[in-house]
Amino acid sequence: MKPTDEATARATRADVRSAARHLRTEVDDRSFASKLALWALLTVAGGVLATRPETALRVLGVVVLGCMFAHAAELQHQTLHGLGFRHARTNRLVGVLLGLPMLISFSAYRATHLRHHRDLGTPDNREFFDYGDQYGTDRPRSRVRTAWAWTVRFTMLHHYAMFLFDAARALRGADHPGETATVSRRIRAEHRLILAVLVAASLGSVLLGQAIVVWCWLAPLLLVAGPVHALVELPEHFRCATLDRDPFANTRTIRSNRLMTWFTNGNNFHVEHHLMPNLPIERLPELHQQVRHQLRHFHPGYVDFFRTLVRR
Repeated sequence: MKPTDEATARATRADVRSAARHLRTEVDDRSFASKLALWALLTVAGGVLATRPETALRVLGVVVLGCMFAHAAELQHQTLHGLGFRHARTNRLVGVLLGLPMLISFSAYRATHLRHHRDLGTPDNREFFDYGDQYGTDRPRSRVRTAWAWTVRFTMLHHYAMFLFDAARALRGADHPGETATVSRRIRAEHRLILAVLVAASLGSVLLGQAIVVWCWLAPLLLVAGPVHALVELPEHFRCATLDRDPFANTRTIRSNRLMTWFTNGNNFHVEHHLMPNLPIERLPELHQQVRHQLRHFHPGYVDFFRTLVRR
């Protein structure tokens, strides 16, 4: 199919936004605060379980913490769009804290992600999380290369390598290519904060004689949060027409159930989000009802998506 030209894609987005004007509402601070409260409660519960001596409880705690780290990244996504709270400073403060467990710089993520919205459908498109074969276009491949590609994706090796690279850059005081002086300064500060918290947690574990930093941070991050986050992000644009400017062609929506809609913080309605990036997250299901007949890449659930992916 011939890619949609820029003018047509722009007209499509304009038509959708015009028809959905009634969905635009003010950002609801209380709604996002309630999401944060639930996240904090579950994170604390996971931390308590992860420090228990019983193996079963400790494993459960690691799983809960890892899932909450991944959920925090979805909540952070809302703040970087300015949709968590009304005030930009509050969004940044909360966004920085939400990204800390997964070693995500809020300012770096925000700058890259907003460019992703602008450039999706062009060769200039880049995403903050680099999974190697980002959109499943490097085919055909040998079984070994395929296995390696999936390993890189689900371990998020590129993300951790980039964090170490950017952390070293922050310690040197170097600017980030392509970013303004202000954004570079914020990225450096956020990486230094993450490093400081990691060092403090490690020293605390040593002084207490317990591997708290391992069970409450590193194990949940590496064994659970990374793979879960990669799984959640995979359907968004994977094997869509990512050189087509039309969001209906380059993005996928997964309707899913209430649990997954909560866990992904509405990011499963991804076509809808790209059509109206500044629409409050809570209104995306309503926008979905208006545009569902136009969706080209759609699955009724994550299980259906992965079942289809495996069968191909």
